[in-house]
This record gives sequence, C-alpha cells and structure tokens, in this order.
Amino acid sequence: MIVRPAGIWVVDGQVLTMRYQYSGRDRFNLPGGNQEFGEEIKAGLVREFAEELGVVVEVGDLLWTAETLVAGREVLHLLFKVESMVGSPLLNPDETKALELVWLNPEEVVKVPLYPAIGSCLKPWLKENKKSATYLGCINQDWIA
Repeated sequence: MIVRPAGIWVVDGQVLTMRYQYSGRDRFNLPGGNQEFGEEIKAGLVREFAEELGVVVEVGDLLWTAETLVAGREVLHLLFKVESMVGSPLLNPDETKALELVWLNPEEVVKVPLYPAIGSCLKPWLKENKKSATYLGCINQDWIA
C-alpha cells in the first residue's frame, strides 16, 4: 500500500489544487505525494510542497484519511490542514507533471474530478468549518481513466 500525505491549503474559502491531464481528462489533485522510505509523514508533506511548489509549509492537524484502489494501486491518503505557507506556490516542472495551480471554491470541489474524491467532505468544511468523520473509507474514483 502506498501512503500519500496531502495538504489542504485554504485562502479566502478556496482550496489549492494542482490540475493534471490524463488520457485527455482533467484531474485536480490536492498537493502532496508519496511518502519516502524512513520519512515521517508530515516531513514528507513539507518536502513535497517544497519540491513541487517551492514553498515552505507548516502542517497542522490530520483532517481525514481515505483509501483508493485504482488500476491495482492501493493508496492510503492522509489529508492534513496546512496552517501556514511561506512563499507563493509556483509549479516546478522538474518535480511535477501538473499543468497549473487551480483554486477551487466549495461548489467546485464537488463538481470536478478531485483526487482523492473528498469533495462532499471538503465542501461543508470550506463553507462552515463542519468536519465529517476522520476515516472516510475506500473512496470511489471511477472517473479516473
């Protein structure tokens, strides 16, 4: 099983995502990446933000955990709140294949193909700071080609 920490960075009620395109279809990932061997989870998330976006983040509380199983790839997602960010995020093409950074509002997070697909939990949290249960189970990612 792959462990993937991701960060939820919110500014003015919008969450930062990274737009990718696979098989001609857009996908919006929460910033993060795979944990490296021997690496502490939060340190891995700090590393991913630095490598891919050129920023230093302070990682806060664990908000949600979820599992996905796509094309035989089992991933455990650990979704943390990002408390602060130093610098302005810019894509580093040497570290990511993302096409652009996209800020999504609460209505958009439930309409786009978000990875992991936690839009139904993220929307009320963005709007009213209402959080669902921490463990979300195995999330259906059928829209992934």
